[in-house]
Amino acid sequence: MTKVKLVTLAVMLVALTAVSSAQTKFPLRSGEWDATSSDMSPVTGKPLTMLFCMNDETWTKALNGNPTCSLQQFNLTSGGASYSLSCPGKNFQMTGSFKVVFDGMTHMTSTGSMDITMNGKPMHKDSTVDFHWKGPACDPNADLNLKNHSVPPPH
Repeated sequence: MTKVKLVTLAVMLVALTAVSSAQTKFPLRSGEWDATSSDMSPVTGKPLTMLFCMNDETWTKALNGNPTCSLQQFNLTSGGASYSLSCPGKNFQMTGSFKVVFDGMTHMTSTGSMDITMNGKPMHKDSTVDFHWKGPACDPNADLNLKNHSVPPPH
């Protein structure tokens, strides 16, 4: 997986996990959501889009989250959430602040500003992820919450 895709996926998952840690019910419409990042794919030159199944079950699973990350200054309202996050790891460290805006039951936007060190190389990253509800059914063959798969490296 390319560095941009890995960082973008981490940002998307962090946003979902952090917001879910404050409650056990998914606050928006359950089902398949697509998440489009402000990052461009180095392969296609288009924004990265990934699928996520978001419902009470996947929301609850996210409550257990990544034990290497800690959440601080979490604030959840009916309109969204804000928080800071610290993920100290051996090959990947990240600190950042995030804001999620719920715009109705079928749309949310996450913005974040992060300082990341990956394999000893520091970088700063600002990111926006736009989430749209696609429908009530989740595709277990394509969905990142339901399927563990790796993306082959680009040729």
